[in-house]
Amino acid sequence: MLKSFSNYKKALLIGIGGGADIIGTIPTKLFLESYGIKCILGGLPWERYSIDPFPGPRPFSQIINNDIINDSLCWAKQDTKTLDGLFFSESKASKVLKEKILLVNIFNSSAEISKDLISFCKKNKVDLIVGVDVGGDVIAIGDENGLSSPLADSIMLSTLKRVGRTIETKIGVLGYGSDGELKHSELNNSLSLISKKKGLIGMQGITNDSSKLMRKLISKIETDASRIPITAFDGNYEPAKIRRGRLTIDVHPFSQVTFFVKTSIVFKNVSLSAKLIHKSSNIWESNSILLNNGFKTELDFEIKKHLISLEDTKL
Repeated sequence: MLKSFSNYKKALLIGIGGGADIIGTIPTKLFLESYGIKCILGGLPWERYSIDPFPGPRPFSQIINNDIINDSLCWAKQDTKTLDGLFFSESKASKVLKEKILLVNIFNSSAEISKDLISFCKKNKVDLIVGVDVGGDVIAIGDENGLSSPLADSIMLSTLKRVGRTIETKIGVLGYGSDGELKHSELNNSLSLISKKKGLIGMQGITNDSSKLMRKLISKIETDASRIPITAFDGNYEPAKIRRGRLTIDVHPFSQVTFFVKTSIVFKNVSLSAKLIHKSSNIWESNSILLNNGFKTELDFEIKKHLISLEDTKL
């Protein structure tokens, strides 16, 4: 076992990029549980626009059949859905795994979310949080041409940086460019920076057990990025189409590996976007800051897409 994980009793594993990132927590979950570490899974109530034609994450006020914990957290169950009938990836995961999944409200500031996460962790005796990003955008430097969805990752990285003052946090990166945004060379560059700052903790591959469980989830949850690690596990190292054929990515042996890195190093030495939004008061201010600094964001893309669809309905 990686020595840096050996002293923990209970971990919270959060898919920090929204959508199907919950699937990306599975290799880490089974890895930790094999050493007796209990795990709680979490994610964001934010599906890709092709699945949920509502721009941005869903606020808790639009979610039913959930158990509110505080302003930033609620429990999702298999029947948790939006008022208009959308079941989240976390709801579907809850049904497959037969356990509740934590949802994080990223409309709040990272300061508010961190405060509520710390409260939750203390009450539930959680001594480790791992934020898992499928694809690797969370370790983007910020000047990568393909980077188009840094908002959720940046808010959660900022949050985990704050939480890390009280409770241990780490970042896990699975997929190695499986979302089509960062090139392998760009991920290599980020990992090189992290490693040179002593921020690389270690890595863990998919096993037969985690592969089986991921496949069960993939059969119920629509995903591209979280499917690629299984493609790699099966040995299919060749170009693969994602995003309904819009993008082609190279499947690499590293696509099935979760890289564990230090939250503080990623925040301080790599991610410009997380530093820019660290003191913002909510998701809207964070989005504006990133746009004003030349970033593209997933929220901006979805708002524009939504406005176009509304115009089309008028024609």
